[in-house]
Amino acid sequence: MSPRGAATHHTGMTFRRTIFALCLALVILLVVAALSQPNRREGGPAAASAPSVPAGADASPAALPGASAGAQGLDAVRTVQLFCDLVGSHRLWRAAELFATPRVWTRRELLALRQLDFRSARVDFAPEPSTLVVVARVQASGGPESPVRDGDATLFFTLGRVGTTAGGWLITAVTTSP
Repeated sequence: MSPRGAATHHTGMTFRRTIFALCLALVILLVVAALSQPNRREGGPAAASAPSVPAGADASPAALPGASAGAQGLDAVRTVQLFCDLVGSHRLWRAAELFATPRVWTRRELLALRQLDFRSARVDFAPEPSTLVVVARVQASGGPESPVRDGDATLFFTLGRVGTTAGGWLITAVTTSP
């Protein structure tokens, strides 16, 4: 065996070990990311159904620049799910920050909510280019001044864009019927 052949063998082994270490680090990173999702609960609600936007409507969220109708609808559904998760974890002030105005639900109504578990949602229609209505199925629980009744409920969230072109969605209205 020559010294040159041994160096080649060690270089190849070092390369293989580096590839193995990188793959292992990637797998660990993916597992940590999957386990750290706050909406991931054992036996919890199923993932939100894919939002559907009516075909052929000029008032669809696709009219907004820079994103497809599906991406806009998914972003709006995520906002509704975040709101429900914040109410469920009793972070009501943070949940109220998702309202466009303080008049969507009063402080008293928001404080009366005990639980608002997100079950599923779909984008129902878009009355204006910068507005969406998300129909959400939730498991609600609240006190006497709660804006929703106990048990399963269907809530209609009207969401509007923040700003004119970019930004997130804010909840402009929440009703139990359209």
